[in-house]
Amino acid sequence: MKVTTVVLLALVLGAPAANGAISASSRRAVKCAEAKFRAVKRKVDAKLVCQATAVRRRTTINPLCIANAEAAFLKAFAKAEAKGGCFNPNGDSVSRSESRVDEFISDIGGLLIPCSPSVSGTLCGPSDCRGRLTVCLADVSGAPVCTDTSDCGPPCTSDATCQLGRACVAVLGATRCCGICQ
Repeated sequence: MKVTTVVLLALVLGAPAANGAISASSRRAVKCAEAKFRAVKRKVDAKLVCQATAVRRRTTINPLCIANAEAAFLKAFAKAEAKGGCFNPNGDSVSRSESRVDEFISDIGGLLIPCSPSVSGTLCGPSDCRGRLTVCLADVSGAPVCTDTSDCGPPCTSDATCQLGRACVAVLGATRCCGICQ
């Protein structure tokens, strides 16, 4: 018990001394990293707002919205690096951060917005679905579904009446339980 108390006391009393020993360059690197994290967060937030707005309005994503998010990110990143002390591996932390954010936004968009329906249906689904007749159609609730129209079964009235992995969509004048390609 005494040994534990002594060790804890040494750790607590030693912490301020250790913090004071951090160099000025280390503090600048930490501040720069914080600023870069904030820039990345703002870019993600702004791009997700662009996507959410497009979904709400049932339109394509506004390129000006995306451009504004990109510009704000680049400006914030440059401002952080201009102050100096940043960790910048191979001089491409901006492009690497930017590409990772864009990959994340694309992945999230594909996960939450499977496709954009049209009257005739637009091609959709991952590449392994492309060999089939997969088109984006609205199901009976109005939600967009990437539907395999070559795999439709009995008539239906709602998605609940279809088996798992199927959706109730209008195909050839009737609502049928068709396979979903995700």
